[in-house]
Amino acid sequence: MMKILTNRFQFSLFLLIVIYAVGIGSVLSGNADSLMQLTPFNLLFASALLLYNAEGIGKAYLGWFVLVACAGYLLELLGIETGLVFGEYHYGSGLGLKLFGVPLIIGINWAVLVFASAAMVQFISVPGWLKAALAATIMVLYDLLLEPVAVRFDFWSWAGGLIPIQNYIAWWVIAFVMLLGVYYFVKNLKNRLAIYVILVQTLFFIIVILQQGLSLH
Repeated sequence: MMKILTNRFQFSLFLLIVIYAVGIGSVLSGNADSLMQLTPFNLLFASALLLYNAEGIGKAYLGWFVLVACAGYLLELLGIETGLVFGEYHYGSGLGLKLFGVPLIIGINWAVLVFASAAMVQFISVPGWLKAALAATIMVLYDLLLEPVAVRFDFWSWAGGLIPIQNYIAWWVIAFVMLLGVYYFVKNLKNRLAIYVILVQTLFFIIVILQQGLSLH
């Protein structure tokens, strides 16, 4: 146990597993609605762990993390105001404090997903643009599972109750552009925890979808 406590990665992985194990247990015991009220705090927790385990953290890393977070927030703001980015949607109360109708946490979530996905394919020996394409695809697959959970727990809702294909196209294009910048300007994106953050959240979404009887479309 002492070894885990003194090893950054092992300690972070231990915390991640414990938190999500408690979350999964709560969902399976019928307390999903109460648990989902903690989502903004969970996203902040995941962000902190990801940054804590970033091997190349520095001015470039933190600068691009903030830039991606701000860009994500502004794109979401443009999205709810015009419907031209992701489609017609609006945010509910499930993601906490909002500014101009967009939860503040949503920008941080964009940054977490971009940097976690970037780290997952960082080791593959292919050109940067192809890494960006692969990481963007990972993000869209993640969103496929996120969407029904988000709608069910009032994170956001879509006009007409249908998720437009425009949403997934926009996700991929935006993620690809963000990832291109990150791969070009941040030289070390290695993060051993990144794949586990994505995997445990994906597993959590799958369990919620099954437990709640949700549909992916």
